[in-house]
Amino acid sequence: MCYMLLVLMLGMSMKATAQARMVDSLKRELEKKNITVEKQLELYDALLYITWEHDAASGIEFGKKGIALAKKQDHKKWLSILYSHTAMSYFYLTQYDSAHYYQDLAFEPANELPSLTPLANAHMNKGTIYKMQDMHAEALKEYLKALQLFEKEGHDVGRGMVLGNISHVYLQLRNFEKAEKYLKESEAIAIKSNDKEALGSVAIALTNIYQETDMPKAIAYASRAADIYHQLGNKYSEAVALYILGRCYQESGNYQQAAYYTEQGLVLAKEVNYPNLLAQLYVNLSNVRYHQKKYQESETLALAAKSKDSTNLEIKHNALLNQVRNNMYLGNFEQSAKYLDEYTASIQQLATDEYQGSISNLEAKYETEKKELQINALEKQRQLYIWLGVAIAGGLLVALAFAYIRYRLAVSKRKLAEEESHRLEQEKQLVAVQATLDGEAAERSRLAKDLHDGLGGMLSAVKMNLPQMNGDAILEAMDVTRLQTALGMLDDSIQELRRVAHHMMPESLLRYGLKVSLSDFCAAIPIADFHYFGDEARLPSKMEIMVYRCIHELVNNALKHAVASHINVQLVQESNRISFTVHDDGKGFDQQQVAEGMGLRNIRQRVEAFQGKLHIYSSVEGTEVHVELELQNNVDHD
Repeated sequence: MCYMLLVLMLGMSMKATAQARMVDSLKRELEKKNITVEKQLELYDALLYITWEHDAASGIEFGKKGIALAKKQDHKKWLSILYSHTAMSYFYLTQYDSAHYYQDLAFEPANELPSLTPLANAHMNKGTIYKMQDMHAEALKEYLKALQLFEKEGHDVGRGMVLGNISHVYLQLRNFEKAEKYLKESEAIAIKSNDKEALGSVAIALTNIYQETDMPKAIAYASRAADIYHQLGNKYSEAVALYILGRCYQESGNYQQAAYYTEQGLVLAKEVNYPNLLAQLYVNLSNVRYHQKKYQESETLALAAKSKDSTNLEIKHNALLNQVRNNMYLGNFEQSAKYLDEYTASIQQLATDEYQGSISNLEAKYETEKKELQINALEKQRQLYIWLGVAIAGGLLVALAFAYIRYRLAVSKRKLAEEESHRLEQEKQLVAVQATLDGEAAERSRLAKDLHDGLGGMLSAVKMNLPQMNGDAILEAMDVTRLQTALGMLDDSIQELRRVAHHMMPESLLRYGLKVSLSDFCAAIPIADFHYFGDEARLPSKMEIMVYRCIHELVNNALKHAVASHINVQLVQESNRISFTVHDDGKGFDQQQVAEGMGLRNIRQRVEAFQGKLHIYSSVEGTEVHVELELQNNVDHD
């Protein structure tokens, strides 16, 4: 775990360093003398854009400097662009009021330009801000304006983007028919223009549709979207796709896969540092951990979700619900009651806000007589919502209390049964593995003896007879050369056969033990060093064979795969324990991406058969495998 955290921190550090270098490079360009105003504005926008996903706050400062210069030069085009991009920086920081303010400023200069594209982009960005605030009607209004402008301009890519955004709004409203209609139009444009970004957006939208009807298709489309965005290097959208993929697996009941993809999305979201996306991933992972009965971890994730985005009511209510449930199972009843009160108050406030909003709409839409009737109906509806919320919360509390009591009563019995079942299963596995290892050792000994005594003796006899044939026969010079060559090859074959027989079951291991046999083995390898520390007392024969085979396999792995220039083998023997380490300075491997091969799996089985522990540490600086064995646990293995 520590190693993976180190790799993650190193990766994030390298990403931050690359971005910092690019920012510094753009700054140096900006400081050059005799640079045109157009170039300065272009550089300010590039600095603003490059910091969107990683450091939007610093990017805003570049945007403001660019805006000031564009105002001074009365440059309408760049003024509109810089206003919009500054608005999107605030959008990534979830500061929606500031995002609306700067986006509104973009409309005036955009209206004065001959091209309709900047104005269409301004309306589309405005709609996106509304969409993130769940203001669906306002978002659709802005998107439709943008669509009309893109159509007039003949801008197909822009049309495709807007159609995709409109379909997402209808998906949020659960109007799947209209969502699919706009989605098909967007997909046709994306295919025609080979717009990978748009195809990824379409795949995400199709995922949301198929979640209701065909979950395997939904998972396939979510995976496709994640792959597309990964190829494009769009970490924000890839994180969104992974979040949706995690939700699909969660709804399917596959919580292990749900946790895996949600955690991957969380790593990317932390890199782009977009609070709303982080909050969604945290709360989704909190849901998964709750279903996995990891209540404390679920509680921590729920708190993290609320801290990242407290304005989104769906996230807030989901997090509060998890906090109520988690604290019940953790026995923190006072804390659970506190969160339940907060949950109830939020529902009441939501009902009141909806009520007030509905009244405001009625005042503008209906006549006074009709308005009073509607207000009364809404008041009753609000009261109903409040009572329903209180009733649901109360029922939930009672149900959770009952479930908690049943859980506490059953946990001891279930735990004992699971431990007994696990113990029996482990015993079966150990017996099977030990029998396999015993058979392997016996077969290796038999083969080594047969090779050395049988085939080795035959080859030696052939070697002795060939020179005698040379003495009795009249051979030409060429035949003599061939005979000498054959004798040399026969010598090499005898040596190779003896080497193979020795490594299958070294005689030095059986006679003298691990220190001598491993010293001989490492001495035969130019880049390998062997170090021995501690007692030289003989170990049980089966354990000696197991240790020798493991080290033999690890050294061979380093020679074949690591491209190492040095291999260090260390064996430490004490009165009650033995440990060994094989370290190389090769290229290493990513343990999350590369599956263990047959060799490592065999080593792991051998170590587990002797109740030992195996640890693998690998990085770009090399690979280290460390094994520890307790001698008192293996007195019956001989």
